[in-house]
Amino acid sequence: MRMIHTTIKMTLVTLIAGLISRWIGLEYWLTGGILALLSIQLTKKDSIIIAIKRIIDVFYAMFLSVFLFWIFGYEFWVFMVLVFILTLSSFYFKIQEGIVSALVVVTHFLVKGEFSFTFFVDESLLVIVSIGIAMLFNTFYPTAGEKDLLKHVATIDGYIKDHLMMLSFLVKDPEYHDTYYVYYNHLDQKLKSVIQQVEITDKNILFQNDQSYLAYVYMRSTQATYLNHMFEQAVKVKCIHPYADEIVDYIKKLCFAIGRFDEGDKHLNAIHEMLTKYRLSDLPKTREEFETRAILYQILLELESFIKVKIEFYHTYPNFKLSK
Repeated sequence: MRMIHTTIKMTLVTLIAGLISRWIGLEYWLTGGILALLSIQLTKKDSIIIAIKRIIDVFYAMFLSVFLFWIFGYEFWVFMVLVFILTLSSFYFKIQEGIVSALVVVTHFLVKGEFSFTFFVDESLLVIVSIGIAMLFNTFYPTAGEKDLLKHVATIDGYIKDHLMMLSFLVKDPEYHDTYYVYYNHLDQKLKSVIQQVEITDKNILFQNDQSYLAYVYMRSTQATYLNHMFEQAVKVKCIHPYADEIVDYIKKLCFAIGRFDEGDKHLNAIHEMLTKYRLSDLPKTREEFETRAILYQILLELESFIKVKIEFYHTYPNFKLSK
């Protein structure tokens, strides 16, 4: 769907910019449509940033071409020297997005074969009209907004909830770790895909955007990393331990609490209570029990980090409390 909208935008701006350039009497009016097409980007923020860079680079190329052609003549070798200088300096000043558009305009000066102030003004209008129309069109063209971000957030929360549920199964019954591993990889790929969609959608929200949604999905991505660490520990469990049932019950409660509400402190206190209880309990009697208990203890520490990531998020975005 995104590609369809981009195709529609490219077609419309090419038509509009070309017609307006022709209407105001510009000689290379058709080029105006091409310049507008080149200025269309997938997101609104990218469109504005790149449009500004492109205008700067094009006008820089125009002044540079006038200078070089005036000194050395309107020759092809001069044009090639111009291409070298323009490309090198554009990359140096990080405005390389305008190189193609700049060279398109500069070729008009080469073909003209002489300097004319009127022609320079016409080319300037061509650049401003075409790139300006593309920027305005990209800015006000209807795109995905906050509702789509909410859907993505709900999807990611669902993936994290599934991860936790599978982890609770694994801690209690580690013999099915192969099944969990396949499932985890599948969810991890889906999570990365949704994060990419959120990044694109976030760039389309220009106003009143504190990027809290983007920070939220990055927080969930970090939590997924901790879940992976817990999986790696859980597969090492070799025997049934009494602490496992308590940890599994906690993970299930945490699983059903996954959402956009800030309940991190409550869950963190529960972890601290379990850690304190295990520290004060009797030492293990066998090596196998010792190793299992150490693994479960490490899982609790990972769960602690899992919760702290969310607490840190809410410290940064205290008002991120949306209803389900």
